[in-house]
Amino acid sequence: MNKKQFWLSTLLSSLTMAIMMSGIISGYKLGFSSDWPPVWLQSFLLAWPCALLLNLTVLPQVRHFAAWLSQPKQTN
Repeated sequence: MNKKQFWLSTLLSSLTMAIMMSGIISGYKLGFSSDWPPVWLQSFLLAWPCALLLNLTVLPQVRHFAAWLSQPKQTN
């Protein structure tokens, strides 16, 4: 994966997850009323930087751990 693809993938995946999760959780907590859109926007503006930071720091470690877990067992 080249650097441009890495950054686009990281930005778009964190954006998508932040939009979906902040919308679903705030709608679930408040109900999908006329009060929901501004609360969702506020939640999203907090969630996206967090998701981006986690994508850049934690996700590579999760991928490494998943690769380690999925290695075939060595038999003697």
